[in-house]
Amino acid sequence: MDDTAEIDDTDNKILHILIEDARTSLKDIAKECNVSSVSVLNRIKRLKKLGVITGATLFTDLRLLGFHIVATIGMETDSNSDEIINYFKQNTYLIEPATSVGEYDLCALIYAENISNLNEKTEAVRKRFGIRKVIVNVWSGIPHLTLENIDLNPMKKG
Repeated sequence: MDDTAEIDDTDNKILHILIEDARTSLKDIAKECNVSSVSVLNRIKRLKKLGVITGATLFTDLRLLGFHIVATIGMETDSNSDEIINYFKQNTYLIEPATSVGEYDLCALIYAENISNLNEKTEAVRKRFGIRKVIVNVWSGIPHLTLENIDLNPMKKG
């Protein structure tokens, strides 16, 4: 059974409008999509029922909180991944830890105040857990965490 939600171009447009500003009025969404407000309301209800819309999340500009560095860290390790993840949680601003299949055994996305702070934390992890290899990729800027460039209308199977 296919659990993929069926959405059309209008649903796609509604989702993008809500991603941009979840407080946009039904009237404004309807105008933007060339449908009625009732149609927008019914589509939003359907998308909620399908689990496509689950709520609203606000993404703060992390620079306002002093975080100017975003980095992904890939690690080759023989150590216990749970211990490493717990260390990152307690000693960094860990956003997303994940064990992985591929070049690295463990990957992490973290925020840091500056490069010096980032280097200090990754070096401490490498030394403490005897990690074979640590690769740090610093992002060129703080991500905007929007989906505006993603087409939410799934490709049709053919």
